Amino acid sequence: MAAAAPPVPSVAAAAGPSALVVDTPVARPVPKRNVITRRLFILGGFWSGLGLAVVGLVGSPLDFMWIRKLGGFGGPIPVTQDRIPPAGGDPIVIPEGRFFLLNLEPGTTPNGEKTPGGLLALWRKCPHLGCTVPWRPDFDFQGRKGWFRCPCHGSTYTKEGGIIVAGPAARPLDVFPLEVQSDLSIVVQTGRQFEGTGSADNPTRAAPYQPGNKTPDVVVSSGGA
Repeated sequence: MAAAAPPVPSVAAAAGPSALVVDTPVARPVPKRNVITRRLFILGGFWSGLGLAVVGLVGSPLDFMWIRKLGGFGGPIPVTQDRIPPAGGDPIVIPEGRFFLLNLEPGTTPNGEKTPGGLLALWRKCPHLGCTVPWRPDFDFQGRKGWFRCPCHGSTYTKEGGIIVAGPAARPLDVFPLEVQSDLSIVVQTGRQFEGTGSADNPTRAAPYQPGNKTPDVVVSSGGA
């Protein structure tokens, strides 16, 4: 019996395994981060603290000495013609000056005081304990409506001059002097130095609404503004 012939390798086996392709990514440098060093951090904290200390030392004197535009309560308050109330009308609040502006009709008030009529500026501060006094057009008292009435303790003042008629306040509402300008605007002087100026003569201090007229006989106290 003849011997078997040896196997003949196939062409594919003779060619060997297929080549492998490896795609290796190219390494790129990492971007440099902006990291604050310890030294820089300490120096920053030192100079920041020093700067705050300097501001604290010199800031207050500079703020005190800095020249500012004067205005608001404690100085002259201009009031334009369009804000002047009509004669006998309800008082107008001038908030920047903390006062009421009245325009009284000439003659005798319902409370019996004589007045030449005209403009009168009344501080809104109650002479009792300093509460802000509102105008109450709806408040009915002594048979008529429209009074200044303190919400704290009930001090009640007349529309025609701020005369005290009820409550614990010791005097009428205080008066700020005013002067009528040539264009019929007015300038009202305000400040704490006018505390104590209210009296039963308030209605007589009205300045007729004509250029050049001003509030008479307002005695300034010796206290500061």
